Amino acid sequence: MIKRRGIFVFLLCLLWTGLCSCLSAQVDLEPLRKALDRQGKHQSVQVKLRQKKQLPALKEPIQNNGQLWLIPGKSFRWQIGTPATSTAIYDGKRVYLLDEKNKTAVDLSPKDRKVKPLLIMLGIGEGASFDSMMDTFNVSGVKNDNTRYVAVLVPKSGKLRRFVKHLTLQVNMKTSFLERIEWSQKDGTVVLTEFFSPTLNKKFPADIFSFKKENYKWGK
Repeated sequence: MIKRRGIFVFLLCLLWTGLCSCLSAQVDLEPLRKALDRQGKHQSVQVKLRQKKQLPALKEPIQNNGQLWLIPGKSFRWQIGTPATSTAIYDGKRVYLLDEKNKTAVDLSPKDRKVKPLLIMLGIGEGASFDSMMDTFNVSGVKNDNTRYVAVLVPKSGKLRRFVKHLTLQVNMKTSFLERIEWSQKDGTVVLTEFFSPTLNKKFPADIFSFKKENYKWGK
């Protein structure tokens, strides 16, 4: 199989009821493969999103709108809030997490466990290809009603399993686009991201993946 980088592969609430729990060849993963294959072929993707984050200490989830600019497999800019309250940028070498309210920032390797789920979700790195995802996750269940396709993935082992309980992906069967992603973490945190209709192959501003580093106080 030819490996393709997907997009929209970090953060996420879908019902488990009705999901098929079999792990044999009866589980049809072809819709997921096709979705990642299709998305990985685009030159650029710009999409608005809505994110809900449920923390164990809070009764109500935190909800924000945001926007994503992505060059599949290469770079992205992920903003939450209007105006932006937080920004994540990957310029092809490093990941920068920016707190826009307090003007603080951290500079991380794309291999850092803090940002690895985000990169996988957005199709960055070897771990984001379909085949690599299947090496990293077991398929806990799928549901297909010919309109929406849902797959629940559970980490097999290693460091990721210490932090992530499961990853849920929802594909629109008409467009073959990932439209909902949920990360459920070991600490009880659940992050649901819903993507709206994307704008494809639009030329981005030259500075979309850059920012003024001197405007931030840098930490570790």
